[in-house]
Amino acid sequence: MDVGARLAELVAIPSVSGDEKWLAERLAAILLDGGVSVAQDGRNVFARRGDGPPSLLLNSHIDTVPPVDGWTSYPWNPRVEGDRLIGLGANDAKASVASMLEAFLTAPLPPAGTILFAATCDEETGGEGLEKLAPQLTFDAAVLGEPNDFGVAVAQKGLVKLKVTARGRSGHAARPHLAQNAIEQAARDVVALGGMSFGTSDPFLGEPTVAVTMIKGGLRSNVIPDVCELTVDARTIHAFDNDRMVAAVKAAVSSDVEVLSARLKPVAGDPGWTVARAALEAAPGRRVTGFPSVSDLAHLTGRPAIVFGPGTPEESHKADESISLASLSEAPEIYRRLIAAYFRLEGTA
Repeated sequence: MDVGARLAELVAIPSVSGDEKWLAERLAAILLDGGVSVAQDGRNVFARRGDGPPSLLLNSHIDTVPPVDGWTSYPWNPRVEGDRLIGLGANDAKASVASMLEAFLTAPLPPAGTILFAATCDEETGGEGLEKLAPQLTFDAAVLGEPNDFGVAVAQKGLVKLKVTARGRSGHAARPHLAQNAIEQAARDVVALGGMSFGTSDPFLGEPTVAVTMIKGGLRSNVIPDVCELTVDARTIHAFDNDRMVAAVKAAVSSDVEVLSARLKPVAGDPGWTVARAALEAAPGRRVTGFPSVSDLAHLTGRPAIVFGPGTPEESHKADESISLASLSEAPEIYRRLIAAYFRLEGTA
């Protein structure tokens, strides 16, 4: 099937995180029709071709975020306008799934070596996807399909989520001098967080970042609030990791700091990895870069792995999400070239 038609088929099957069962079963059927053995683990599907080392994993996620406001048509009714296919998940990341699937089924096998394909769930939320499946799979290198216009991303920022709680003393708004306004204290902390500097950067990711993304405080217009909560999103790099970020935020603010999540660590890769060099061969003109958001690459620390896929980050998680049909049409061949180059560079082709 043409990759555009395949993508349209995948988009038409809703698969918001937690509800990927039907899409996983459809992918399993496609793989069986393609003559390969298939295994399923929960809402994950994986298959293999070939035998022996080295082994290369092609992986992307089948879940999507829920549709946001602003869609001009039913999000799961794929449609083509001009050169773009529109639909929820078309860009993030079902274009990668469809393209990897095509490449996996059609790429010539090397004399020695194994190609693995895994379509996994829960990337958008964490839980039962590649994070759970990766320890069960044996592979020497991995390619993760995410929309980055086939940049060869060897690094990725980590993620720290924090709750900063300012505590004051309530009182009547007519007598603010007799109270302690938690919102004012939180405001000072917002300014302090905005002024943080880190003194280091990553060549592929830039500097760490800190952003206050939510504020909750106040009960009534005539009551001085005694509590105000800030939600903080911090992105880390290998040279300024999650532990250092937590310590730096605690030092910057005057309020209580609670770590909500710090399990997604930064990833520092090597442009000299065989899989990275193979990707550069497969997509001439692209360069080694980093992936500024969070992907399942975080679960492959310690193994050569890159983020490498069709589409653009700007189209993810937006109304009328879309992907260029021109870029989509070349994607399976780029993955096929990567597979061939990887095994050649490993000396098995």
